[in-house]
Amino acid sequence: MPHDDLPLRTACGFVLARRQAGRFEYLNLINSKRGEPGLPKGHSEPGETELETALRETREETGLEITDVRGDFRTVLKYEATRRGETYRKHVIYLTAFAPQQDVELSKEHIAHEWLPLGRMIDALWHLNLKDAVRQAALFLKDPATCTLAGRKEKQADAYLRSLPEASEHLVGHLRGGARLARTFAEALKSAGQAVDVEAAAIGTLLHDVGRAIGEHDDHPRAGTKLLRKGEFAPYGFGCISHFTKGASGEALIEAGVDPSLVASFRKLVDLQTMTWEERCCALADACMKGTEAVVPEERFADLRTRYDAHDLIALQEARTALIRRKLADALDRDPLTLVGLA
Repeated sequence: MPHDDLPLRTACGFVLARRQAGRFEYLNLINSKRGEPGLPKGHSEPGETELETALRETREETGLEITDVRGDFRTVLKYEATRRGETYRKHVIYLTAFAPQQDVELSKEHIAHEWLPLGRMIDALWHLNLKDAVRQAALFLKDPATCTLAGRKEKQADAYLRSLPEASEHLVGHLRGGARLARTFAEALKSAGQAVDVEAAAIGTLLHDVGRAIGEHDDHPRAGTKLLRKGEFAPYGFGCISHFTKGASGEALIEAGVDPSLVASFRKLVDLQTMTWEERCCALADACMKGTEAVVPEERFADLRTRYDAHDLIALQEARTALIRRKLADALDRDPLTLVGLA
């Protein structure tokens, strides 16, 4: 019997995260029948949406009332299974959310649970496709542990950038200049006691225009993110979209004239609801780079207005840059541009 002719059964659940003591942790449930680790999930009932199934099953299995669902993250595990002599196709759809501050109350389906940081969570799971689902969710949520586990250095990222087909001398110079600024901002934030990965901030900034480095100029934020997600620099793709959005919401981007379909694709790739310190460093650094020259943001945005007929979007980016600049100033007790001789 061809694979597509087999009956299809669908289940939905969550890669469920929480922030604890400055780090991300993920809920691992231990199945009562086989002692197998896994995530909250269950079969869909007639008429339910995927989200409704995930919410209900999570509530039934853990007692948690999920309200903080993140973006449009969705990953599907597909495989064949046999139960009671029947072979069928199984699709398990995982969304992602943050757990509320309440205790887990297990149903009879599970005998134990634990909250694990990313590396230990991936090690604990048995199946490769489930490990990958957690990795994808961690990338979407911008868990700093993804960069820690990857362990890349700026020199390696620079070599990767220069290997791309349209990484011109001018583009590489532009990105190297931005990376220097971002590193300076990040080092100052770290010295001020903020939890920031300095190397990740520099690498994310160096790679934020990789979409342009492969010739995808009109769609470079999305193209860059998708390219990086395929390889060893996947955790450092955060800057591809956030340097463009500057942390603006999807609704604000649409109101500023960004194609709703592009915004919808952003929502599937990254969590637009949060902006990390690394992203702020990248976004501010990008706003200070006019070609290969570091300038004040006002000069950068004035230049953009002469080159692009997207004044509402540029105004939004400029306003968001001002907010980011103030956020860093509050953390540093000084204007961050003084650190790089621009104020």
